[in-house]
Amino acid sequence: MSLKRRQLFKFFGLSAGSLLVGSTATPVSASEKEFLPPTAEHPLILSFNENPLGMSEKAREALSAAGERASRYPFAQVGKLKELLAKYMHGTPDEILPTHGSAEAIRAAVEAYKNGGAALIVPELTYSDGSDVAKRNHMPIIRVKMGPNWSIDVAAMKKAAAKEAIRRPVIVYFVNPNNPTGTIADNKALFDWIKSKPKNTFFILDEAYGEFVNDPSYQSCAQLVRDGYNNLVILKTFSKIFAMAGLRLGFAFGTKDVIDRIRDHVAYDVMMNQATIAAAMSEIEDEDFLTKSKASNDESRSILVDALKELKIPYLPSETNFIFIDLKKPQGEFVQHMKEANIWVGRPFPPATNWCRISLGTPAQMRYFVKVLKEFREKGWV
Repeated sequence: MSLKRRQLFKFFGLSAGSLLVGSTATPVSASEKEFLPPTAEHPLILSFNENPLGMSEKAREALSAAGERASRYPFAQVGKLKELLAKYMHGTPDEILPTHGSAEAIRAAVEAYKNGGAALIVPELTYSDGSDVAKRNHMPIIRVKMGPNWSIDVAAMKKAAAKEAIRRPVIVYFVNPNNPTGTIADNKALFDWIKSKPKNTFFILDEAYGEFVNDPSYQSCAQLVRDGYNNLVILKTFSKIFAMAGLRLGFAFGTKDVIDRIRDHVAYDVMMNQATIAAAMSEIEDEDFLTKSKASNDESRSILVDALKELKIPYLPSETNFIFIDLKKPQGEFVQHMKEANIWVGRPFPPATNWCRISLGTPAQMRYFVKVLKEFREKGWV
């Protein structure tokens, strides 16, 4: 857990553990009839970019059945999981590395390519785990300023990386779609950069939110792995659309030589959790659940966007399960008012100090959030 997330727990007066024993999210429901307004004990959590529908029924059943195998090592199940992940990515099992959440994949990938005094190149506004790993490994971090409307300036990233690569190895950490902005990068510029095979440069492409994208211009960089490029790795997670944030599963996808190198920096890729494996194998083949999750997210996004337009609150176009909104002032008071309304919203993301990230709940939850947002407008709070 990054420092920023610890600070968020502190802000709400909670420990991470209290989310399990003292407070739970408001019950999930996709219908207005079943929706229960949040309370202090059951807040509406719109701060962690989770799938509000929860796991599919098939995954829940698989999770329960996995208890019968809890006394057995999971070697055979891991092998099957890798086959299914490879099928999902249109690759081969030796191009897959399961990890305990995407956080372990980020750490292992950075540490695998840090030799030679490598520097990390990141946009100044992005997910913090890449930089957190670099700090712990005493690596220099070059933060590249954003482009217009908090876009990732691929050209500026390329220039900064090329300058550093003259004297040392470079790791470029790229979250696409980006967090917290929710936007996607210039696909052609990114592909062309990677395909040019710049000297001393390795790319880590975190595509945690790729399943939510609607923009037809977006293409996963996984295609470059399939084309044989070994200067990149793709990182995926089961924490988002797969609704398994609490079960901790992610994976890396790269050419065999890349995966073999990263594998040296994880403890055991064959020692996963039986319950996690069972749920993941169920969901990755459950097209109905993934379709339902995306459709629910699209509807929730539309509900919030319509309200933001009505209230004339600026926001960034989102290709994810959250929206970044411009409050035109530091977010502290807004977050506090939301907390008092039993709603949790995103933590601060410097340097975008006037912006707030709103995770998308179910359509019913977002209608409730919009109702509260409009009440805030009437009170002059937003």
